[in-house]
Amino acid sequence: MSRALHVIGMAFVFVTVLNQNLLGAQAEKSAGAMVEKEFLPQNARTFAALLLRAQHGDRRAQTRVGLAFSNGEGVELNPREAVQWFLKAAVAGDANAQHNLGVMLYRGTGVKRNLADAVTWFEKAAARGLPEAQFNAGCLYERGLGVPQNLGRALVLFRKAADQGFAPAENNLAEMYEHGEGIAQDSIAALRWFEKSAEQGDATGEYDLGVMYWNGAGVPRDSGKAANWFQRAAQQGNAGAELILGLLYRDGVGVQQDYQLAAAWLRKAAQQGNSDAQNKLGILYLEGQGLTTDDKQAAALFAQAAEHGDSQAQANLATLYKVGRGVERDLVQAYKWYQLAQLGDRVDRSDQLRELANSMSIEQVADAKRVAAQWSSAHAAGPAEGVVSMVGLLE
Repeated sequence: MSRALHVIGMAFVFVTVLNQNLLGAQAEKSAGAMVEKEFLPQNARTFAALLLRAQHGDRRAQTRVGLAFSNGEGVELNPREAVQWFLKAAVAGDANAQHNLGVMLYRGTGVKRNLADAVTWFEKAAARGLPEAQFNAGCLYERGLGVPQNLGRALVLFRKAADQGFAPAENNLAEMYEHGEGIAQDSIAALRWFEKSAEQGDATGEYDLGVMYWNGAGVPRDSGKAANWFQRAAQQGNAGAELILGLLYRDGVGVQQDYQLAAAWLRKAAQQGNSDAQNKLGILYLEGQGLTTDDKQAAALFAQAAEHGDSQAQANLATLYKVGRGVERDLVQAYKWYQLAQLGDRVDRSDQLRELANSMSIEQVADAKRVAAQWSSAHAAGPAEGVVSMVGLLE
């Protein structure tokens, strides 16, 4: 399971999400920011005064100058220059600069990417008690990026950050307890840490707490409380919560059934690229539930989700191509999407494929298999590292 990395600095929050998947309890966590919250120059004059202090060895000023160059605040954006100033302050022992330098090294921004060096600087800042650095270092140890995988070390770092009330670390610590990663599985401890995060208004914590109530893990199953936490997370734009809330309204579970609200929440998740939501919203359009029936809109949504690899959407899109509903009838495309759906979810669709083949020429079937193979090749999974994201380091 991947975790998010966090970045801090002195005066701004900078969030980067490399990949985020919020479909279900095994949600990907992500956040990213650089920290230095006391001051950032607003114009060239204030930057000049700050630069003078930095040139005289003031390490806090050096960190802020690095932030200014990384943000383009009061000076032209220059990541390489930012790295140099972060390095000066980091060597002098400034924890924020050490953290920010780790972020730049992790991202390969203004400097050649070097995960091992990123871990080194995160560890230095973590030793000075910076929760964002503790969290980011923990993420890299958990994933084995830049260092050998070490769940025990990740657990220690997450706990240190969580003990300081750092919500992303509380979430990750909760997940380690929930799934027994590096520690004995403990649903009650997982619930406690998710609650701490959720009570701070953290959307991921709210979402995960909703999952705990939905599954009855560490707490009696309560669909009403689950819906309440999903609602809170969804109101903050958590795509996974938006999806689930839409499905709860669709089915009238934990809330009063309302197809219009179902469609509204599914649309929000779909607009964030959630393929399951795109597929489910497409079905609502196809069946006219809470929406005016719109076959073309349904087909468009199925196509979006199908391109993301959603097997159910691929099968739905295949059916539309087969009958010519919302799209021009195309048996080659129908065969292609049925075949991809079968490969993706291992559902036996041999009957549909056989029926189509009986209505197609040998050349058409061969063409459909060829384009399906091309699609599979083009959408082959990338490296696992891509699912790691960072939390704000530069302040």
